[in-house]
Amino acid sequence: LGSGAYDLFCYEFGPFGFDGEFDFPMMWTLRSVVAEESSPMSALDAAEESGEASWAGSGAVMARMIGNHDVARFSSVSAGDAGGDGWTPAPQSTDPLVYAKQRMALAIAYTLPGAVVVYYGDEVGLAGRQDPDSRRVMPADAALSADQIATRDFVAKVGTLRACSDALRRGTYRGLVTDAEAFAFAREDPAQNDAAIVVVARNPTAPVTLPMKGLAAGKWVDALGSGVSFDAGAPTVLMPSHSVAVFVPAASACL
Repeated sequence: LGSGAYDLFCYEFGPFGFDGEFDFPMMWTLRSVVAEESSPMSALDAAEESGEASWAGSGAVMARMIGNHDVARFSSVSAGDAGGDGWTPAPQSTDPLVYAKQRMALAIAYTLPGAVVVYYGDEVGLAGRQDPDSRRVMPADAALSADQIATRDFVAKVGTLRACSDALRRGTYRGLVTDAEAFAFAREDPAQNDAAIVVVARNPTAPVTLPMKGLAAGKWVDALGSGVSFDAGAPTVLMPSHSVAVFVPAASACL
């Protein structure tokens, strides 16, 4: 095997296999759904369900990421300038939409089951074509734009929420809404009586209505600080385009 052998992807788990691997199928799905918008949001649920079925019973902890050193940077794919020679640096985008998509994708990686992996620079939407541009030097703080800093702050907030939430770290996955422009799922940890509802919207044309079967009654609040909330008796939320909310019960210690 060549030097890239460690990047091979196969479902070989159990006592004589891997304890976990990089989930490349989800990485590519995130790129087609969020960065390129060439697939429906429902493709994210389909990729998750397919993966869960493949490694069911193995005890594997899959690594969720939006990119790595071997592929063009997610932000450059979003900006539409990831193609071309990797020796010619891609421009650092100034389009706020590029960073909104970066936040969407990273939030999904942080809230799906498994272990999130953030390739350096993705937390600030660093640009880059294929290798070697995908390995460019990390910029100093003084060189970061307001959108890059906002993206890093958002990632820190999602990371803090994940650290607080038993449901986000260890809970099961259950798809709630899977249509062309919205994706919502529940993470549930019955042992800790803990749950979270993740809602991701791309270009929604209507409010998102959440099926609340098996979820706590009462008020649910976005723990990422948007100020959006809903009551379980009328679980409909109006999501802006290219946005993410992670709802927890109003009594949660994670608020």
